[in-house]
Amino acid sequence: MKFDDVEEVIAGVQYMKTHQGRLVYDFLVENKLGRILELGFAHGKSTCYFAAAADEIGGDSHVLTFDRDSARRRSPNIHELLERTGLSDRATPVYAETSYTWELMKLLDQDPQPTFDFAYIDGGHTWDVSGFAFFLVDLLLEPGGWVLFDDLDWTLGGSKHMRKQPWVKELPEEQRSTPQVRKVFELLVKPHPGYVEVEEHDGWGWARKRPANAQSNPVQTPRRGLLSVLKPSM
Repeated sequence: MKFDDVEEVIAGVQYMKTHQGRLVYDFLVENKLGRILELGFAHGKSTCYFAAAADEIGGDSHVLTFDRDSARRRSPNIHELLERTGLSDRATPVYAETSYTWELMKLLDQDPQPTFDFAYIDGGHTWDVSGFAFFLVDLLLEPGGWVLFDDLDWTLGGSKHMRKQPWVKELPEEQRSTPQVRKVFELLVKPHPGYVEVEEHDGWGWARKRPANAQSNPVQTPRRGLLSVLKPSM
């Protein structure tokens, strides 16, 4: 399904911006990354972009996406957006009663083999949740697949909603003011020997899992997909 057709339906919904949606949609389609894992769908706007890319790629391309049970009460919710766009058959939303890390455990328990080409991490936003999520996603990601982190510089204390939460108020100032997703990206992803093409763009952190046929030493493989999307043509 074409991007513009989806955007016409979901324009104005939070949270992913149109230019971000276009960027990741083009990236997925161009590189045929159709097996998609999403952690944190909120209203489901980003899910619709991913599902549209999956539909454009075709075959068994599909989005498996997780969020807390409270996401059911969002207006609009993910099911409404998928129905409006006609993409319900390209995405499977899963509501986690506690944490999506538990749901990832169940995926690994069912089948420990790598399953996904692309993973989008946009939930938790804390060192412990996002850090552990990266460890689990790494096990589920195919060699050569990509992981994308949203909100590198988001903080608990800077969020109008989260800073009012009692559990956030009880945290040390250091934890409330530290961009914890960035810590995950800088301390766990960047130095990881299993990842190449690690870079930032527009508040996002991109990293590619080393392809199975890559050299043993760290290399920067040609960015056929990423750079063609992120940088304008000359």
